[in-house]
Amino acid sequence: MIAMMVGICQIAIAQNSRFYAGTFVGAEGVSFEHAKTVDNTGVPANYLQRGNIYSTSASASESGFSTGFLVGYRLDLDPGNTFDIGLEIDVQLHSGTANGTFPGDGQSESRNQYGEAWPDEWSVERKNSYGAALMFRVSPSFMVSLLGSDTGVYVLGRVRRLEADLTVNYSGCFNPLELCGPGEFGSGMDSHDRTLYTFTVGGGVEKMIGDRLGIRGEVHHTQYGKEEWGAFSEEATTVPLSLDGSETGFSVKAILYF
Repeated sequence: MIAMMVGICQIAIAQNSRFYAGTFVGAEGVSFEHAKTVDNTGVPANYLQRGNIYSTSASASESGFSTGFLVGYRLDLDPGNTFDIGLEIDVQLHSGTANGTFPGDGQSESRNQYGEAWPDEWSVERKNSYGAALMFRVSPSFMVSLLGSDTGVYVLGRVRRLEADLTVNYSGCFNPLELCGPGEFGSGMDSHDRTLYTFTVGGGVEKMIGDRLGIRGEVHHTQYGKEEWGAFSEEATTVPLSLDGSETGFSVKAILYF
C-alpha cells in the first residue's frame, strides 16, 4: 500500500513538473556611478601635492537592449495548477554605452596637475551576463476571467554576473615637482574589464498558447553591487576607484515547455 501511494505521488509530481527553454528580447534604462580618489598622503616631501586628497564622481545613463536564451524547470504545487515554483538559468547579450565626465577636483583651474583628480572622460559598455532566478507563479481566478485559462502572474528574484568594459580618456600633468604649462600635459587611455554582481527583483504575466508555448511580459529592477579597485600606485600616490549602478527594464519572452 505504501509503495503504491509513493508511486502515485511520483506520477503526480512528474505530470505537474515541466522543463522548458526559451528566448527573449528586452529594453533597459541603465545608470552608472563612477568615483575616483587621488591620495597624496604618502608621497615624498618634495611633491607639490603632498598631503592632499582629492575626490571626484559622476553618473551616466543609457538606454540599451538585451537578448538571450534561458532554460528552466517548473513544478506545479497543486493539482489545479494554481501555484507553482520555478528555477531558471539565462544568458544575455547587452548593447548600449553610458558616457560620463568627471568634474575633477584640485587647486588648479583645470584640475589636471599632478596629484589632482583629473576631469577624465569615461564610458561603460555592458557586454554579457548570466544568472539564475527563483520564481513563484500563481493563477488567480480574476486573471483567468480576464485573460482566459492558463494565465498566471509571477514574481522573481535573480542573481547575475555582468561583464562590462570601462574606458577612461585622460589628459594631465605627469610632473610631480612642478606645475605643467601649455604643451606640457600628457594624455592617454585606460581600459578596465570589470565584473559586477547584481540582484534583480521583478514580476510579469505569462499566457499559455496551447499546451507547450508560453508568452511572458516582464518588468524588472536590478541593483549592481559596487566594484572597487586601484588604478595604479606610483611613488606612493594611490588612486582607488569604484563603479556601481542599476537598471530598470522590460522584456518579452517566448517559452517552450517539454
